[in-house]
Amino acid sequence: MNVRSVQLVCLALGLSLAATVVSAQPAAPVLQVQVSGTTVTATWNAVAGAVSYRAEAGIAPGQVLAGYELGPLTTFSISAPQGTYYLRVLARNAQGQATPSNVVPVVVSSAQGPPSPPTGATASVAGNVVTFSATPPANATGLLLAAGVAPGQTLAAVPVPLSGQIAVPNVPPGTYFARMHAVNAGGTSGPSNEVQVTVVANTCVAPTAPVVTVQVNGSTVGLSWTAVNGAAAYQLAVAYSAGGSAAFSQVLPAGQTSVSYPGVPSGTYYARVTAANSCGATATSSDAAIVVASTGSGNRTPNPPAPTPPNYIPLPNRAAVVEEMARLYPNDLRNSCAEAGGNNTWLFRLVQRLRREDTRWGLNWKRARVGDMSQDIITYNYGSEADEGTLWVHAVDVIGGHCGSNPGATWNNVTVLFSTGAKWTLQPYLQAGYPLVP
Repeated sequence: MNVRSVQLVCLALGLSLAATVVSAQPAAPVLQVQVSGTTVTATWNAVAGAVSYRAEAGIAPGQVLAGYELGPLTTFSISAPQGTYYLRVLARNAQGQATPSNVVPVVVSSAQGPPSPPTGATASVAGNVVTFSATPPANATGLLLAAGVAPGQTLAAVPVPLSGQIAVPNVPPGTYFARMHAVNAGGTSGPSNEVQVTVVANTCVAPTAPVVTVQVNGSTVGLSWTAVNGAAAYQLAVAYSAGGSAAFSQVLPAGQTSVSYPGVPSGTYYARVTAANSCGATATSSDAAIVVASTGSGNRTPNPPAPTPPNYIPLPNRAAVVEEMARLYPNDLRNSCAEAGGNNTWLFRLVQRLRREDTRWGLNWKRARVGDMSQDIITYNYGSEADEGTLWVHAVDVIGGHCGSNPGATWNNVTVLFSTGAKWTLQPYLQAGYPLVP
C-alpha cells in the first residue's frame, strides 16, 4: 500500500470516528416528581455526556406548553395552579442532541375542599326590588345567588358580596325560588335553604337624587350622602374620570348613608350614588371628586418644581435591586407569566421592595387601559401629580424574555415621556393584599 492509500484510509477512519462521536446521543434521564400542595419538585439522574437539561410541561402527553432551561441542574421546583400536567426532562449533549426522559403525570389539587353552604337565607320584597341575605361560612371567598321560577331551578346566577346581602332591582312580577352557594379555591358549596318570593306589579315615581359629600384624611376616604325618602337600596360607583364607567361599585342597604375606605392610593377619583326605591325606579347623584394626595408615610422623593420637562425627576437606576430579587425568588420569576398559569408574585415583591425606598414606584396599566396590568413593567411617577392614574411616568421592563422558556431579570428603560403608553397604578398590588407603605 502506498503512502497516498494509507492517508486515505486514515482519513476515512477519522471521519468515521468523528461521525460516531457526533451521532452519540445522551441516555434518557429517569424523572421522579413529588407534589406538596401547589409546589411541584422534579429530580432526575445525571446522564453521562449531558451538559444541560430542559424541563417541559403540558396538559397532555407530548404537548409542550412551557419549557425551562436548567443548565446542569438535576432538580428544580415550581409553584403550579390546580390541574393535571405532564412533565418530562430532556438531556442535551454538547452537540445539541437531546434525549427525553419518561413522561410523569402531575396532579396539583387544592389544599382545601369546597366550603359549607351559607345559612339563614332570607328574602324581602319592596315593590320590584328583592333583597336577599344569608350568613356565609368562614372559609368562603365568594357567594352566588341562584334563582329560578320553580323549586331547585337555576335560570340565573348572580355574584353576592361577602356581606351576604344583595338588592336586586327591576324584578318582573312573578314568583321565584332562590338559594345561595359559597365558593372558594376548593369549589362550590351545596345550596343554602331555599326562599320563595313573589313580586307583584306596581307603579311609582322616581326617588330624589342623593347629594354626596367627600372627606379625605391622608389615604382614608369617607363618603356620605343624604338619605332619600322611600329608598330601598343605594349603589355606590367610583370611576377614574367624571362620568366614566365604574371601576368599583358596591350595593348598600337603605339604612346606610356613609362608607369609609382606608389605604386608598393617591390619585383623583369620581364617586356617585344611585338611590333605588321599592319599585326599582332610580335617581343618581352628580359626580363628587375625590383627591387623595401622595401619602405622607414612607420615603418619597420630593416633587419637582413643575411637571414639565426638564423639571421632572430622573429615573433612578435600581437594576441592582431587580437582580437581587431575581436571586432571592427565582421560582417566582420563572412562574411570572399568567398566560402559562403563573402569577404576579415576583413583580409585586419587587414593587414592595422598591416602595421601601421611594413610594413613587408602582405598576402599569398597559397602554393606559385601566384594568389591563403589564406583567413585566413597573413605573415611577416623575411629576408632581398624584400617583394613581398619572401619565407622568418612567416605564421600565424588569423581566427579560417574559413568557419565554427562561425569563430573567433585566432593567430596560422603555419610557416615552407623557404618552398614553403607560399609566401609574397600585390597584392590583393592593387588591392582592400587599401594603400601601411597606
